[in-house]
Amino acid sequence: MQSSFWILACVAPAILSVPSAAGQETENRQVVVQAEAEELPSAYGAPPDLSHGRISTLTKSYVLSPFSFELEAGYEGSIFRHGLPAQLFRQEIEMGLPTRFTVGLQNQIEHLAGDTRDRSFTLEARYALANWNKLPLNPAISAEYRFGFSKGLPDSGELALLISHDFPHEIEWAMNIFVDREFGGKESTNAGFAQSVEVPVLLPEEKLEVGLEMEYRSGGETIGLERKTQGLAIGPTLAWRPTKDARFDLSPLFGCSDHTPAVQVFAVFSFSFGGPEVGDVETPASARGH
Repeated sequence: MQSSFWILACVAPAILSVPSAAGQETENRQVVVQAEAEELPSAYGAPPDLSHGRISTLTKSYVLSPFSFELEAGYEGSIFRHGLPAQLFRQEIEMGLPTRFTVGLQNQIEHLAGDTRDRSFTLEARYALANWNKLPLNPAISAEYRFGFSKGLPDSGELALLISHDFPHEIEWAMNIFVDREFGGKESTNAGFAQSVEVPVLLPEEKLEVGLEMEYRSGGETIGLERKTQGLAIGPTLAWRPTKDARFDLSPLFGCSDHTPAVQVFAVFSFSFGGPEVGDVETPASARGH
């Protein structure tokens, strides 16, 4: 009788552990499958949305994953308080490189007073100083050189500091502080900043985000012959992701002074491809509530 109890005591834990282990394995498998289905590509541990070329229509953040690409088509419509409206169209491609580098090419076309012409061609390089959350505000440096094609538009260069952070409850924030210098002619210099904050409202995969965006320029970008986008503009921003790789951003901004356009509408469609597969993506350092 004692031997029977001893056998039962030895066998019972093993029998009970089999369904428990099987259930735990099934649960873990479900968690992994769900994470792979919902996770978006991440660069150097950054949250998925901050791993793209920009966080909103005007604000760039961090860098792309190595050997990943992002194609962008952008539109800017400016309605001035005096004079004809102006429209700018741009096409851009960016590529992520190892060791936290991103390079890009951009072409811009201007439509004003019934005339359409090439405006500028831009070369850009961007470098993140460290992996995500290794330095406060995750700083990155951006440098651009623009070749002016339009009449009266000189070549110019821009240096910018990009900082960004993800706060609890999935709040994402980024700011660009930039200095722009024109070469030739007046050789004028202007500076400013752009910042945006967004929060997802549709999960999983953060299909829809809403937020606020603003930009201030001390000197302003010349549009046409005389008008400048100088001063402060602020307004709502929206980001919609129809698929994991495609994203559409829309920001109507309103000028806060007589020197800024009354209304500026910015729209950007971006498509990402290449880079690591979903299973090879680095896990973001911050917890994301997918």
